[in-house]
Formats: sequence, C-alpha cells, structure tokens
Amino acid sequence: MDLTMFALEYYQTMQAFIFAVEEINSDPELLPNITLGYQTFDTCNNLRSAAQSTLFMLSGGNEMIPNYNCHLGPPLAGIVGESGSTRSILMAQILGLYRYPQISYFASSPILSDRNLFPSFFRTIPSDEFQMRGLAQLVAHFGWTWVGLLANDNDYGQFGLQIAKQEIINSGACVAFTESILTGQPNKNAPHVIKVIQESTAKVIVVISSDSDFVIVAEELLRQNITGYTWVASEAWATSELLSKERFQRVLLGTLGFAIHHGPMPNFNMHLNSIYQTKKFHDSFVREFWEQTFSCKWPDKVDVTEQPCTGNETLENPPAEEDHRLSLNVYTAVYAFAWALQDLIYCTSKKGSLHCGDCANGCLFNPWHLLHHIKNVNFSIKDRSHIFFDAKGNPPAIYDIVNWRLTSKGSLEQAVVGNYSYLNGLDGKILNIDGDKMTWTNSDTQSAINFLDMRIPVENRKRFTDRQLTPC
Repeated sequence: MDLTMFALEYYQTMQAFIFAVEEINSDPELLPNITLGYQTFDTCNNLRSAAQSTLFMLSGGNEMIPNYNCHLGPPLAGIVGESGSTRSILMAQILGLYRYPQISYFASSPILSDRNLFPSFFRTIPSDEFQMRGLAQLVAHFGWTWVGLLANDNDYGQFGLQIAKQEIINSGACVAFTESILTGQPNKNAPHVIKVIQESTAKVIVVISSDSDFVIVAEELLRQNITGYTWVASEAWATSELLSKERFQRVLLGTLGFAIHHGPMPNFNMHLNSIYQTKKFHDSFVREFWEQTFSCKWPDKVDVTEQPCTGNETLENPPAEEDHRLSLNVYTAVYAFAWALQDLIYCTSKKGSLHCGDCANGCLFNPWHLLHHIKNVNFSIKDRSHIFFDAKGNPPAIYDIVNWRLTSKGSLEQAVVGNYSYLNGLDGKILNIDGDKMTWTNSDTQSAINFLDMRIPVENRKRFTDRQLTPC
C-alpha cells in the first residue's frame, strides 16, 4: 500500500481557503471596496518548513529576515494554520512575539489555550480538553469499564492521553494499558503496539492519533489478522478517507469516534467541480487530485496493472455539501479574519484597539490592532451557528459522533449517530447517541448493554458496583 498518497482532504482545505477569499471579495456588504489577497505555504508536516514559512510571511520578501519587514503592499492581516498541534505551537511562539493573529483549523492541543504562552492564537476546532472529556463520557455511556489507550508520542497524542486517562478513571472505568505510537519511527513501533494489545484483555481501545500514523498500526493488524476490537477514534482519524478503504473493513468495522462538526458550505462543491472542468493538468496538485479522485494514473506513471487517466473522467457521485468538515473549519477561519477587518475598518468610538477605545487606521494597522477585533468577533456563516472565540481562543465545542459501517461497494463510511457539545456555563456537557443506528465490529446493531460483560475481565468485574469506582 502506498502510504505517501496524495492527501485529498488537505487539498480540499486549500481550495476551501481560496473559495472563502473569493467569496468574500465578491460580497458587496462584507469588506466592500476591499480586496483580500493571500499566499499559501506547504509545511509538508515538517517543523523546519513551518518555521521557514512563518518567517517568510513575516519578512514579506523572498528571504527570511527576522525582525525586519519588507512588505511593500497591503499589511499582513494574519495567518490561517497550521493543521498539526506541534507545528502550530512553533508558529504561535513566533507569531505571538509580534501579536500577529493566527487561526488554526485543526490544531487541538490544550496547551495552545495558554494565553501567557500563545497570546495571539485562535482556532476553529475545539481544544482536546473538551474532546477528551467527551470520549470519557462516551465510554461511560456504553458501560465500558476496561479500556486501552493508544496515542501518538507528540503534543497532540500525549496531552490528549493525559486528559482522557484521568477523565475515564473519574467516570468509573479502569485503563488496562497506555501505549504510544512512535511517530519518529518508520514502522511507528506497530509490532510492539500489537503485542501489548494482544496481551491485554481489554477489547475497547481509544486511539488518539492522526490517520497517517495510525494507518501503520492498522496495517499491522491486518498482517497479523487481529480482529474483534472496538476502536474509539479521536477526531484526527474519525472520518479518515485513508482508513476507509475496503481493505480495512476487517479490522475497523464498527469504529466509533468523535468527528469535527459538519455544516453547510453552499456552492463549495461547485468550486471543486470547476477544477474538474478547467482541467489544468499542468498543475501538479490537480494531476494528483485527479489520480486520487478517479483511481487512475497518468500515462507517464502508469504500469500494466493500473488504470490510465484520460482527462475525460467525470464524477458520478459528487460529495454532499455536508461531507466537508475540515474544509468548513478553514472557511470559518478566513471569515473570522474578514469580520475582524470589517470591525476594524468600521470601528466605532470606545470599541477600538487604541487607548480609551480609540480606533486604528483601517489601512495602516498593526497586527495587535486586528488582534483586538479577532477576540471580539461574533458572526454567522450561511445558516451555521454563531462563531465566536472564548477568552482562550477556542470556538464553541461541538462534535459529531460517527460510526463506521459498510457501503454497498465494500468500503467504510462514517454515519453520524449522535453529537456532543460542551457549553461551559450554559447547558454543560450534552451527549446524544441513537443506539439503534449503531453497527458494531461483528456487523450487528446490538445494544450497548450487551457489550458490558464482554469488556470486563472476570477478575475485574467484582470491582465495579453500581458504576462506582474503586481502586483499579
């Protein structure tokens, strides 16, 4: 299996960014007579590239010149990104020095909520602090009291692991094991991970990982023919296209996970379809996008076993508007900047960023002037709920709960079976699940209570009475 395949989801996020900018520029009411421009950088999941890209943006030229800005055109408003938590932390440390607003669409590490360390960081995905509490509540909901924890050895995985473990214990369950996926190793230490899983009696395993890292473990599961486990996915792989391939159904059918909340993006599919129609095959991204979408290879790369691309392929079943999750987070981030700029330009007395609430110059503003308005945005996007940031830069915490089931073609799809929201100070934690829609690892739609005795080793069952925790 080619594990270096083109990441279609991330290509779509770049297109969502471009789509949002173009939509705003054509809107006569939002930022009228103002044209937004942009630059895009690919960090290639690399810390060094993330640092270089950040310095390029701050320097404004073709060279990285720390503490020197050679922007000749309009001011840099801010940065949308990065996706990964570790790279976002590095970027936020640099951008925070200059108070440049940064809005990530996928970095969910709780440490990024620390305003002392990251004063200008925001995100359109909730902090993992909320997700991990929700995962623990999900475990409690199904009566699972003996679970394993598997997590990446990076910031995302380890911070999430700490919170999830404590929350699961607090909810009345025991943690059978905790194990790390070693992201720095080519095989991700998968053989050892599988050995730990097999030696444990836990049959429910919570996995806090990205799909690109967990896929190595999934491959090892296939190689060793390890089945019969219920996997609980964090949002970073809960809706993964990479892991939804037909070959993984044997090990991942019945997976339950927290997914980024979806919502409508009117006309975004038209934007994506325009890529098919323009057929700009000189663009390497479009060529790879075409190969991934239509499962073909261009003649200059094809071998006798693969279907060649003709350039005349058509998409029979375009993705539904609501299928876009990560793209919606990017779209929201761009609009947050747009509304903050609108507030800055049309600032009224006592609501500005200067002394006594005076307003900054809308054409010659400094980054901290816009930062003030980012903190106070409150807007809606096309029929979606209101968007705002709390004091720590987090949006409202809302997740979809998805269940992995088979499609008619034999691949896996993620069906929404519930939702979770954490509305601090309002309605508290709310978990809703429709158990009748669930598909489990054995393809049955049995109720959760049937799983209770299967999940607890005989020697541990006596420790749980009326769902009260005693020392594990």
